[in-house]
Amino acid sequence: MESNKIAPEGQQIRWKVEEPASSFEMDSFWKELRHFYRTGEKKVKDESPEVSSALVHLLEDAESPYPHSMRGEKELSISLDERTPYLILNHILNEKRKENQKKFKNRLSELITGLNNLLHVEDKSADTRELEATYDFADEMIAFDKLVAMIPHSSGEALPEERLKRLKGVLATLTSALAYFSDQVATIVAEKEFVNKAEDEAIFQHSMLITADKDPFLQTQQLFSKEIQSFSEIIKAYRIATLEVNGEYHDAVHNEYFEHFTWHRLLENELNLFHPIVLLIGHEFLFDHLTSFSRLLASNQPVNILVLNHELISVPGSISWEDASHQFRQEPAALTISHRNVYTLQAGMDDPSFLYKGLENCLKSVAPGVCHLSLSMDDSRTEAASYLIARGETAGRYFPKILYDPLLDKEWSERFDMSQNIQSDTKWPLYSMRASTSEETEAMIDVAFTYADYKAIFPEKAEELMLIPSQYYTEHLVPLADYLELDEERLYGKIPFIWLVDLQMNLYRAAVPNVWVVSCQERLDFWSFLQEIGGINKHHTRQALESREVDMQKMVADTKATIEAEYQQKISRIEEEAVGKAAEQLIAVLLDEEDIQVNSIPSTQEDGDAEPSASTEEKEEISTPVVEREEAPAIEEAWVESDDCTTCNECTDKFPNLFKYNDDKQAYIEDASKGTYAEIVKAAENCPAACIHPGLPLNQNEPNLDALIKRAEKFN
Repeated sequence: MESNKIAPEGQQIRWKVEEPASSFEMDSFWKELRHFYRTGEKKVKDESPEVSSALVHLLEDAESPYPHSMRGEKELSISLDERTPYLILNHILNEKRKENQKKFKNRLSELITGLNNLLHVEDKSADTRELEATYDFADEMIAFDKLVAMIPHSSGEALPEERLKRLKGVLATLTSALAYFSDQVATIVAEKEFVNKAEDEAIFQHSMLITADKDPFLQTQQLFSKEIQSFSEIIKAYRIATLEVNGEYHDAVHNEYFEHFTWHRLLENELNLFHPIVLLIGHEFLFDHLTSFSRLLASNQPVNILVLNHELISVPGSISWEDASHQFRQEPAALTISHRNVYTLQAGMDDPSFLYKGLENCLKSVAPGVCHLSLSMDDSRTEAASYLIARGETAGRYFPKILYDPLLDKEWSERFDMSQNIQSDTKWPLYSMRASTSEETEAMIDVAFTYADYKAIFPEKAEELMLIPSQYYTEHLVPLADYLELDEERLYGKIPFIWLVDLQMNLYRAAVPNVWVVSCQERLDFWSFLQEIGGINKHHTRQALESREVDMQKMVADTKATIEAEYQQKISRIEEEAVGKAAEQLIAVLLDEEDIQVNSIPSTQEDGDAEPSASTEEKEEISTPVVEREEAPAIEEAWVESDDCTTCNECTDKFPNLFKYNDDKQAYIEDASKGTYAEIVKAAENCPAACIHPGLPLNQNEPNLDALIKRAEKFN
């Protein structure tokens, strides 16, 4: 596989569009293009320049986390290569060993001392030896055995034989336990290639490495049963010793309990003292032994399985799932989650902090754990190139990050987490790409990073695409992300494309063959599946929101109708009162009766509410008051529908300068000027409740405002 070439930092993408070709040339080219789409074959020998994905540079918005520092007794810095997951796992195992030693060995020593004290009181021979050692200068003058008999003891009676036997047995077990917490840190069962790799790199020095046999799942299960039994004896002795030293052991209560003590009675903190048993296998091996794999998970034994996946992408000439249309890629994460009881982690190498935390929690979990990891294999790549590939496989939904912890006492949406993915609430990550069209002008192109864009990072895969000269551009060329959304009847005559660049950063549209479209649809289907089980874009959630919107519209309409009706009633009443008063004044003028009383004229007001009329000389202006309605303010500044906030911490964690929680633990924007408009738009895009409204930018000098405002429209 060739070395991946990444554009130099800051190098401008150039996009030159030529005049359209003649009708004859256009028809001829499009006939060839449609043939390519159906078959993936190019009729004319392709002498195109070496190209790769134009969108990969858009993934550089975060600084590379490598070299990654891991703190411990000695700070360890690791780079991104195929050893990365081994080094992280080894560091976690060593830190776990130190933590267990710190927590447990001191307590064991205290209990051993306490048991020795209990036994020492009744062991007269021990007293004799102690006196002889103390007064060795007078051993010929003193009869120490007689002297011991004269020394008062704390107990007037000897220990019962049963208790004495129990104490000595417990003491022997705890003494051997000190060695258990001083030697190896884990047992690792691995395929031979992984064992050789670990030995060559001098990794797992403090772990027992065992080469896997024909059925490593059964081998691991049997190994666990053997080792957990001896460990359970240690914890059993520990509990008995604690009760004895504290004077709380009661034969009638505890004898029967400890007689039937097994590992199933171990508490979570006790199980965490057990040396982890880790199985290292390859992705291909797993799916060749699904029955044994499932049987191990169903046993509910807290073993840890690391599934290592080297399949970054298929290479030319190989037969794989993506080249056979309508087949689905097998997903270990989906399989393990279906067992309900299995801690599940899926991660690439682009985020070592996420990987470290996920592996650490897996080893701490008392449930079975499966970690599916994507590895970098090609040492010829630079670390920067490998990092972008790792980012690309996540962004392109090829290898999404998944975390599922069945033991969390929370709602499903909190036990299942995919928030660490790039723009996890969208189908594909959305970006704006800048390209210069001439020396003075440039274009902003809205793009989606699809699975095809990830595949095109690899030049040998990009060669499978067909570059389209700009003179053959028509409205029938459709971006791949849009093409996947079209109804079948609207697909006729359309050709999907993605963006590529050559080594000089010249921009091209490249037609995507049907087999690529099928593989992209398969990845999108799996991503949609993950979004739905994670509560994102869920059908019932959308229905509920739509129903709520309808209810809100109806409520607004009803309220509006009620206000208008009340308004009309008020106007009618004012008009009636005005007519009555005008009639009174008119009668007074006509009859020239200056002292006419108001009550001589029928009043339009209710009894008891009548007011005296004005004198005939008064000129009273009668006007109809205008009731001004409050209109909803135009959206200017960013705001949050706090009542809809789900307290997911997405915005408050990433942009704490902008978003705060109120007393009800619901988000609001404290001061929009404390952040950028780009941050507000990104927060809106990542909000699972869609309750953040970016409004319009406060800073008109912020870069890329046109693209940001367009992205913000759907949230306003």
